[in-house]
Amino acid sequence: MTIRYDQEIDTLTITLGPDRHDACQLKAGDFAALVGSSDELVSISIANASRFVARSTAAGVKVEAKSAGPPAPQGLVWHNADSSMVSAFAYHEPEGILEVAFHRTGVYRYFDVPLHIFEGLRDAASKGRFMRSHIINVYAWEKKHHR
Repeated sequence: MTIRYDQEIDTLTITLGPDRHDACQLKAGDFAALVGSSDELVSISIANASRFVARSTAAGVKVEAKSAGPPAPQGLVWHNADSSMVSAFAYHEPEGILEVAFHRTGVYRYFDVPLHIFEGLRDAASKGRFMRSHIINVYAWEKKHHR
């Protein structure tokens, strides 16, 4: 299971199984479910997720914070990016961790990123376009919090 929150489009997606080509989408308001042909739930998406979390909390539902995750790998080499979206990025090949510093939203850590994806980002003419099409909403992530 993976849980992804995309701040740019304010959508929370909970994926329970692999993508299915035979799945169909059922939609109601801000909620969408992807259901396989055998009626198994593949994923759930919630649009306007920040509003959903705020309403849930106001209704007394306890919303737990995501764990801090593993510590940052040591010895990351940062690459500056000439981009309106990305200021810099670093990759730790042994663990497949890609860290990306965005101008507006801070630093995010992406997990299980293959070397060829990092190389694609490094070589891309448009870092933002590459991030949107190959990394964001593809790999599990966490936002780094500085103390």
